Amino acid sequence: MIPAQAVCNYSLLRFLPYPETGEFVNVGVAVNCLQPCFLHFLAERQMPARVKALFPHQYEREFEVSMEAMRQEVERVKGRIRDPKGCQFAFNELVRPRENTFRFGEVRTILSTDARNLSEELFRRYVRMESAVPQAVVSES
Repeated sequence: MIPAQAVCNYSLLRFLPYPETGEFVNVGVAVNCLQPCFLHFLAERQMPARVKALFPHQYEREFEVSMEAMRQEVERVKGRIRDPKGCQFAFNELVRPRENTFRFGEVRTILSTDARNLSEELFRRYVRMESAVPQAVVSES
């Protein structure tokens, strides 16, 4: 028997202090699923070593303050969710292009047999760079 699969969208949060160079480090992930309806966000709380190595002139305190502002923005957007349509709208609002040090990348779609744990698995894979392939991931497009 094939387990039920949820269609989810996700976008990686990038730390991009110098947009003209195009260099960035993934520091978070936002995941949106309509069935079950949820929006989840995970991000680094402190400046990771990879950020310090790539951008040595960036201040840790500024990173942390900016990341806290991003978390507050996520909570503001999540507060508007009442149904699946609102969930999709909230996700789109969250990941829309902005002129900021933190920017979301392209929206990707994924099938998952474990949608509730998908954000943690994507966080480990793309932010923490752990090599294990997520078990909840069935296919990506």
